[in-house]
Amino acid sequence: MNFQQFATSEFGTRLWMAVGRWLPPWAGHALARGITGILSRRRDSALYRTLYANQAGVLGPAASPEQLHAAVRAVLRHAGFVSYDLMHVVSQGEDAIRDGVIWEPEVWENMKAALALGRGLVITSCHLSNFNVALLSFALRGVPIQVLSSAAPAGGFQLMFELRSRGVLVETPIDGAALRQAIQRLRRGGAVATALDWPLAVSNGETVPFFGRPAHLPTGHIRLAMQTGAPLLFLACRWSPDRGYVVRATPYLELELTGDRAFDVRHNAGRLLAICEQWIAEAPEQWLMYYPVWEDR
Repeated sequence: MNFQQFATSEFGTRLWMAVGRWLPPWAGHALARGITGILSRRRDSALYRTLYANQAGVLGPAASPEQLHAAVRAVLRHAGFVSYDLMHVVSQGEDAIRDGVIWEPEVWENMKAALALGRGLVITSCHLSNFNVALLSFALRGVPIQVLSSAAPAGGFQLMFELRSRGVLVETPIDGAALRQAIQRLRRGGAVATALDWPLAVSNGETVPFFGRPAHLPTGHIRLAMQTGAPLLFLACRWSPDRGYVVRATPYLELELTGDRAFDVRHNAGRLLAICEQWIAEAPEQWLMYYPVWEDR
């Protein structure tokens, strides 16, 4: 069992929860730094190679091997930091989860403006910083939403599924039934959320440009918006040393359509990915994507 399998197993997740419950932040962060420091020295591991390739895609061909190694270390350090924080706030209860994230007023203003159109809302995001605690905090604010996830959760992901599914949050693996449910929700004026940066199987065939290279990334959110007329909103969570975890959002986007369906899907997916690229480029060490995004890397 490698680190990724252990960390996402039910035992591994519950171990992290025990650490979050009983260790104060200074000790929990120190433990996380120690663990991730060991992982950063295992350059032959699948985890290290994946992070190295993804950071190479973000930083570009000018980045040296030394810069990329430093980037991987920074990603792992941030991953350990947010893993402890997630389990710490979850162990403290719902008030701690709500208070664990700062929501900029623009998030609610832009969301309210989009929902007021009465055509539903497709919310998109990426795996920046403590996206899990942001999702839990969002759910506890009572905004009904369906989250389309990549697959049915297992092990530790099942545990997170149960935590996320409190109250009004509904998380569904992407399949035919979930997509039909999402279409119905949007047509009723509701909200659906999904991630932009989770790589698809190569057999999917379709690619979109991401940091200047073709990547097998989702376009289903664009197809949902095209089918229902819903606007799109991008939001993400980032860590700020002086403020903590902060969620920001762009103004909502209307689809730009030409009548060429294939072109329209790629064009509108690219508009959102361009925003995603900018946010990741501003804090590449906070992009916690543990699966290879670019096939050629």
